[in-house]
Amino acid sequence: MFAALGDIQFGVVGSPEGYESAGAYDFAEQRVIESKPRLQWVGDDLERLNFDLMWHSSFTNPAVQLALLRATAAQHLALPLVFGVGTYLGLFVIESIKVKSMQMSDLGGLLTIRVALALKEWIADPQLVSSALPVATFSPLGITTASTGTAGSGSDGSTPGVSALLSIPSATGTSGPNLEADDVPAAVIVRSAAR
Repeated sequence: MFAALGDIQFGVVGSPEGYESAGAYDFAEQRVIESKPRLQWVGDDLERLNFDLMWHSSFTNPAVQLALLRATAAQHLALPLVFGVGTYLGLFVIESIKVKSMQMSDLGGLLTIRVALALKEWIADPQLVSSALPVATFSPLGITTASTGTAGSGSDGSTPGVSALLSIPSATGTSGPNLEADDVPAAVIVRSAAR
């Protein structure tokens, strides 16, 4: 995966073919009597990103990809943009989608399309962040202990109000600040019930 915008993933096979980033810096011009105007920095403009995407039927369904992109844009939400190496660029909105059909089947189906996707940075107001971002409708993954009824008063052996992570027997891997793949057995990872 080259990058992901929310749930939309951009692969490296044929897409994107180009990536462009533009930022600007805003200066106000203050007029001065009998002299040249002075400039005062006001702030930075929002970053704009442009992706040139090419979708071909040999590796994806162009019509489905385009429909997903348009449906996402129609939600008018700010989405996280993360590159495959883990670099988080921030929240972006889809500003425009331009489509050029390059090849079509004899029945009019899309075989190859080129999409120019324009994104614009979205800066979150700390007071509005909780209402602007969608809340997951599923319970987050959790880790529970294998023992039952011994750790606390919960029906699953957990202590109410205490993270199940604290009830796990000591990790089997090397000690350190980071979990390793074999530190938590897969058998103890469960989805908790919604509350």
